[in-house]
Amino acid sequence: MVVEEKLAKLRLPLRDLEQHYATNPSGAHFSSHLVRHNVLYLSGTTPIKEGKPYLPGIVGQDLTIEQGYEAARYAMLMSLGVLKWALGDLDRVEQALQLTGFVNSAPGFGDQPRVVNGASDLLVELYGDRGRPTRAAIGCQGLAGNASVEVVLSVVFDGGAVRPPLARDQHQR
Repeated sequence: MVVEEKLAKLRLPLRDLEQHYATNPSGAHFSSHLVRHNVLYLSGTTPIKEGKPYLPGIVGQDLTIEQGYEAARYAMLMSLGVLKWALGDLDRVEQALQLTGFVNSAPGFGDQPRVVNGASDLLVELYGDRGRPTRAAIGCQGLAGNASVEVVLSVVFDGGAVRPPLARDQHQR
């Protein structure tokens, strides 16, 4: 529970994943996570705060680099919510493997790495060196729901039990 204590000190609450998955405004069909051996692959997450999209828009046009950084931090907080759902305890993460960050970018904007640092820095703040993943920061034009950032995370965990994924698929609900 060390990681959750750190989140509490930072005043960063985890979102209830079941409640979040009960709605699907994008209409997308996917699973929250998949496991293969002791690697947990998460679907992409976007920034949500108090149940609503947080800091939507285009970085370099509607949002500053600093606002994009904050959005990436909250997108990672959503990923941590998926990890909590899947593993039951965030301390079961042994190493963050790969982080891919997509930044809804204005033409000519080239500071995607500085924006995605918001997600990377939160992982390191919580996990130390085991939170330092390999990484890509990609600029794109348009993300679902006009999100400013989307992050995709994969981690190595202790290999114990994992809860089944939640599905965002109206055919399964």
